[in-house]
Amino acid sequence: MFLNNSGSRKLKDCLVLIVDDQISSRLVLETLLKDIAKVVGVASGEEALAFCDQHQPDLILLDVVMPGLDGHKTAQKLLADPDKSHIPFMFVTATVTDEEQSRCWNSGCIDFVEKPVNSCTLRNRVKSHLSHKLKNDLLEKLIYLDRLTGAYNRHYLEDFLPRLVKEGDRNTTPLSLVIFDIDYFKQFNDHYGHMSGDDCLWRVSAALKKALQRPMDKLVRIGGEEFLVLLPNTELAGATEVAQRLSNTVYELNLAHDLSSFGRVTISGGVATRLPKQDVSIDAILQLADQNLYQAKSQGRNRVFSLANDA
Repeated sequence: MFLNNSGSRKLKDCLVLIVDDQISSRLVLETLLKDIAKVVGVASGEEALAFCDQHQPDLILLDVVMPGLDGHKTAQKLLADPDKSHIPFMFVTATVTDEEQSRCWNSGCIDFVEKPVNSCTLRNRVKSHLSHKLKNDLLEKLIYLDRLTGAYNRHYLEDFLPRLVKEGDRNTTPLSLVIFDIDYFKQFNDHYGHMSGDDCLWRVSAALKKALQRPMDKLVRIGGEEFLVLLPNTELAGATEVAQRLSNTVYELNLAHDLSSFGRVTISGGVATRLPKQDVSIDAILQLADQNLYQAKSQGRNRVFSLANDA
């Protein structure tokens, strides 16, 4: 179960992203840090942002002077994106004036080191920041993650869903929600026992999380056998496609369920989308997703149903 693995990450499991337009500087930093953590290097702020769209570094080492997006502008974009704003970054700079140091701190960095870097100082600072990040991650798991499945819990939903709504309105992007329910789960529990039921929940959750392809997409357990998927910047058609893929993923697990008409564990899903600045509350969108889930079940289960809100 998830609870048994909640504190298993070590320094060597961490990912450090080095952002520097000079290949020689990247190679020096990679060589100094490669025995501490996993290290990836990119050549620009633009590449760093694109990398963070697909991966979640535990620490970013950010050069200040670069063509295109310099270090400070890259930092601004990181902090402005709710899916990246939690990533700690430290500047690597050749400028050591009081003015530049003040600018680095004001940009939101957790630290900075001077070029040419002192290998002992750099290594120990990186170790310290990664250790702090691991402790914070563990604390977040204890607060925001469901102890059985490893999906996010209602505390996370209450804290972060309003932020996603505001972010969608600010960036004029849609926010889609999918509510899933495991079909005939009560019968599964009654037939196989609650220990098997817990194992089923864990396996379904693990499969759903693995099938979500973007770091910004989140799985929340909202109660019992019900899960909610948060899909920022996703319109209704795209969300319906994602929901169908997730449904197929659970079907292909082929978990036996003798009391289901499908002979295996399946899920049904309801999809709903809030358009940016739409005069509809997020609670109404959740209710619509729940109504669409009811339609999916009424039509035979093991399917997804989506119907737009005309308001």
